[in-house]
Amino acid sequence: MILFDETESKYYELIAYLLSEGGSLTHNDIACMIEQCCPGETDFEVTEALFSNTEGEEMIYIKEDDEFVPALDSAFPVRNNKIELETTASLVNSPYVNHFLSAKTIEKLRKATATIAADWSPNDITVKNTFLGGAASSIKSYSSIISSIAKAIREKKGIQYDYIRPGRMLKNNAVVFPVKIEFSLVNDRFRVCGYNEDEKRYVKMNLDSMQNIMLLDKHPDIDVTEGYSEFIHHETKKILLDVDPVPHVIERCFRVFSYYDRKARYDKTGNKYRLGISYLKADENEVIKNILSMGSYVVVLEPRTIQREVYNRIQAASKLYE
Repeated sequence: MILFDETESKYYELIAYLLSEGGSLTHNDIACMIEQCCPGETDFEVTEALFSNTEGEEMIYIKEDDEFVPALDSAFPVRNNKIELETTASLVNSPYVNHFLSAKTIEKLRKATATIAADWSPNDITVKNTFLGGAASSIKSYSSIISSIAKAIREKKGIQYDYIRPGRMLKNNAVVFPVKIEFSLVNDRFRVCGYNEDEKRYVKMNLDSMQNIMLLDKHPDIDVTEGYSEFIHHETKKILLDVDPVPHVIERCFRVFSYYDRKARYDKTGNKYRLGISYLKADENEVIKNILSMGSYVVVLEPRTIQREVYNRIQAASKLYE
C-alpha cells in the first residue's frame, strides 16, 4: 500500500482532510475520524505509523502534550486527479457557467486549463425532454443574482424582490430569507427556498420569476436554518416505487423527480428498480401526476394512501372512456 496514492489507500482522504484542517488532535479525535472516514477494519499498523509516539518516526504528526500536531507547518497542497482536471476544463463550455462565474473568471479558467486534454465532455451527454427556454438556453445570466442569494444564505439576511408570473401572480417588494437554492434538471430551472416572515411559513419560488432582487441588511426573527430543518422533518413524505428496468423509463424517473431526494437500488431477484423518493406535502399532487405519466412501468409499493389515490385517479380516467 502506498499511503499517498489516493487510488490505493483509504487513508489518503482522511490525512488530506486532517492536514488541511490543521490544529491538534487527541487519541479520541483520531479514533472518531478513522471510524467516520475509513470504513472497514482499522489497519493499526498504518495508524501507528501516521500517529507515532516514537522519536524519529514522526513524519506526519508529532506528539506534544498528549496531543498530535502536524509535523510540517504549511498548507497541505491540493492535488486534482485526471477526471477532476478534465471536469474543470469542461466548465468553460458548460451552458450554465455564465450563471455562476463572471466573464473575467471564465476567461481565467479557460487559460488555466488550455493544456488539459479532455477525453470526454458534458456535450457528449444528450438530455432529452427538458422544458424549452430554461436556464441552459437563457441569455440572462444569474451569476450576480445567485451570488446575492448565496450571500444572504451565508449571512442569514433577507432579500427583496418582485415575483412575476404573467396572468397568475404578481408581488412587488416581497421579502424572504433564503435558506437553499435548488435546480431541477427536467425543468431546467433554479428554485429558491426561503422563509416568509410575514406569512410565517417556508416557500419555494422559481428564480426566473423573481425580478429586481436586492440584498437587505435585515435578519429574521427566528433561526431560519434550524427552522427549515424542522419544517423539512415535519413536512417530508416518502414514497417507494417499483420501476421496470427499461432504460428510457429509468432515465425519465430520475429527470421528473430531480427536485427531490432519491435513493435507488436494483432488485436482481425481482428484476426491478426500487426507487425511494422524499418530497414535501405541498408537492404531492405533482408527484402523483408524474407517477401516473409513466403508466404500468411504475407501481407504488407504499404508502397505502398514495396507492389508493393513484387507483382512484386511474378508475376516474377509465370511466371517461366507458
